[in-house]
Amino acid sequence: MAVDADRVEKELTEVMNSQWFETGPFMIEFAEGRVPKGKLIRFAPSYCFQVDNFKRCVAAVYAKAEPRDVRELMLENLEEEHGEGDPSRDHAQLVARFGRALGAEIPTPYDLEPIPESRQWVERILKVCLEEEFVVGLAALSYGIEARTRTMAFLGQIYKEKYGISDDDLEFFFMHIEADEEHAGRAIELIRKYLTTEEQLERAKWAVGEVLDATRVVAEGMERVCSA
Repeated sequence: MAVDADRVEKELTEVMNSQWFETGPFMIEFAEGRVPKGKLIRFAPSYCFQVDNFKRCVAAVYAKAEPRDVRELMLENLEEEHGEGDPSRDHAQLVARFGRALGAEIPTPYDLEPIPESRQWVERILKVCLEEEFVVGLAALSYGIEARTRTMAFLGQIYKEKYGISDDDLEFFFMHIEADEEHAGRAIELIRKYLTTEEQLERAKWAVGEVLDATRVVAEGMERVCSA
């Protein structure tokens, strides 16, 4: 008997909501604008690295997926990540623009050496997308990253209100609130369609948890380099 789609969505949402990262001492200090810009910029190259290499995870789900509707969504996502034909709109470029506004020197957002935690973030998520069934990888990206627009809104508002970064330079954050909600909504419908077994559900819940744990480690890495 196929797993009930409402149950799939409910249980994956519960995993997604099991970890948030806005309440630790460092994040509270950051939210109050008390972490100097000169320290925050230390993480900017690593953020560029993560955003640029996230494309590989999307491409891995595309490669694993036989259903055309899944591949169409992944292709659309990839096109957006690459700037939809405009190199200056590549999402890594948008993050670099934000980093420069914060004060970081980022001649190029590509081929950067990140902190170890950021490299591990990419490697762990890519491993899920390459080795698991496509619907598990799709769940990992959707519930582990794109459906969590609350975090993007949280970061964007702090950088705007506490650090004086302009809306234009924060485009990466604010554009993802709407775009990720739309992507995640469509992805969740596909997950409801293609995640049909208990085994897939358990793997998907594990995969979402894996992404969240990788993100927790990155948050700790950001705190490490920005507190030194």
